[in-house]
Amino acid sequence: MDQQKIEILNDGQTVDEEFVKTWEILDYCDQYNGTLTISFVGVIIKNKKILFSFPKHYNVTTLRENQTSCMKQILYILSKNKATYGSFDKGLKGEFPVKAYHDILNHYKKYGLYLSNESYFENGYEGNVDWNRTINKSNKIVQKNGVIFFPFVIKKNRDKSVFISECMNYVLADASNYRDFITTIIPYGYTKINPIFKNLKLVINELKRIRNLYFKDIEKILINNLINYIEWKSKAKDNVRLLTLKFDNYWEMMIDEYLNDKFIDIQCDDIIWGESSNIKFYKPEMEYVESKETIEKSKNRNLYKVQYDHISIDNENKRVIIFDSKYFNNEVNELNYKQLFYHYNLMQKYKDFKIYNGLLIPTEREYYTKVHIDRMDLDGVKIIEHYINLNDVLNHYSKKI
Repeated sequence: MDQQKIEILNDGQTVDEEFVKTWEILDYCDQYNGTLTISFVGVIIKNKKILFSFPKHYNVTTLRENQTSCMKQILYILSKNKATYGSFDKGLKGEFPVKAYHDILNHYKKYGLYLSNESYFENGYEGNVDWNRTINKSNKIVQKNGVIFFPFVIKKNRDKSVFISECMNYVLADASNYRDFITTIIPYGYTKINPIFKNLKLVINELKRIRNLYFKDIEKILINNLINYIEWKSKAKDNVRLLTLKFDNYWEMMIDEYLNDKFIDIQCDDIIWGESSNIKFYKPEMEYVESKETIEKSKNRNLYKVQYDHISIDNENKRVIIFDSKYFNNEVNELNYKQLFYHYNLMQKYKDFKIYNGLLIPTEREYYTKVHIDRMDLDGVKIIEHYINLNDVLNHYSKKI
């Protein structure tokens, strides 16, 4: 990864119209009152130049020495999750087809290049005789005791490399070109590429034509993945994008792993971090905010539900710990009404429990806290802002996947 060709910025950073036009990233920016701000995390490669957007709270100036390794780490997390779960970004245009590639790769690892078993016939006297063809096509000699046919028509089988295997070969070889940026791609020592792949539209049409000739699910899935990859390649050319517009979803997912592995306790509003945590957090199903009686009486009225990001219920010690993941540009500067409502809702459900309530926010600094709201002297409600080092969370998560 040539550092000289990389342009670096942050998610949430303000950019001008000329910059947006040059990189063709209008779809990846927020627009408000004539101001354009970056709204993605990941990489865009255009004409061999690289634009990389780091998450909010990653200080690109003070952490310059670690930029390349952090880039690869972020792209590894994006690609690994997209390959396993698909994308949070439904309908994201022009993105490298990570899942299609990995499905093709896994098929290759398990079965090798696709081979079709082909039957053929030849004349001879040893092997599996096809009597119908022998009777209809061979010479006949009539004798007293019957008819002799010669030569016999022998049925044999051979493995034939078909068009699908050439498509697999092309995809695995093409993806290898992006291994510097997407580290989940494996190097591939490919054979010579068929000249037909100079016309990708023709290849796509042929794949769509032959798709109906295959009946096994594994074959149909393989062909669909080949179509997805080659359709992307036909449009993207050498412009490659691997990014997310929803890094807040990644932050929630990563911080959940971090909590479940490192959360030990809460003391004096601070989280005690360590190893081998016995406290487990989970994301419950959505639940109604009104009583069963009220819900049963309602007819056409909209009924509202809530869902907590991270919750741990300790029945033995009668306490509830609830956290909400927040991916903000800066420290919190306004009241979080949703989290306040969560607290009151839980107070109704767990009347004899102590409730610990907090917001989990990334920072470039070491872990610290701030009081968000303190109503302990009024009704016992207190919400703490927990600022957690982004690099620590990234490092922890990337080792787990």
